[in-house]
Amino acid sequence: MKRPYVIINCAMSADGKIASPSGKQIRLSSEGDIKRMYQLRNENDAVLVGINTVLSDNPRLTVKEKYVKKPIQPIRIILDTHCRTPEDALVVNKDAKTLIITGEKNTCNKKFNSNVEIIKCETDKNGLINLEKMLKILLLDYEIKNLMVEGGGRVIWSFLKNRLFDEMFVYIAPVVIGGKSTPTLTRGEGVENKMIPLQIVDIQHIKPGILIHYKI
Repeated sequence: MKRPYVIINCAMSADGKIASPSGKQIRLSSEGDIKRMYQLRNENDAVLVGINTVLSDNPRLTVKEKYVKKPIQPIRIILDTHCRTPEDALVVNKDAKTLIITGEKNTCNKKFNSNVEIIKCETDKNGLINLEKMLKILLLDYEIKNLMVEGGGRVIWSFLKNRLFDEMFVYIAPVVIGGKSTPTLTRGEGVENKMIPLQIVDIQHIKPGILIHYKI
């Protein structure tokens, strides 16, 4: 396998939504699931999100000592084809190393801290980062063997449709958000015939919701 072992982790409502109708972040995970999420981050070499998650949620993508004693901070990775990551974003602070993956033809003149590295990567026919090429770079050049993907919906869909994942954890909160344009777990073109098969490994009741563990 010439790529890291990829684990997708996410939380959604009972109707598959991951944010409010306006796209604003909503806390869907329970305290118990948040603790599990931080433990999972701590166990992986790196954690990845897309630029839209950075711009809308401004996450740190670190591990909190409140949930994990003596945490090992993962490398933070941002899929950012056009280098839109703000210089003051929390994800580029000095708490951990950060890799910003941009398109090979993009020029990024922003000034980040020394812990931030900009990596140019080949893009696909849609002008998005070629995930296979990126994963190979992460494994061979940065020795990232385990990667946790946290979203958002477009990023998760890209990994799913290309079968570039090994496991997926989905926490389902017992709430309904609604809205035909509300962001969903998988924001992509979908499939007509070749559905993506999953195996259910385990189902846990993490109050008040449930956690479903899948493998491909």
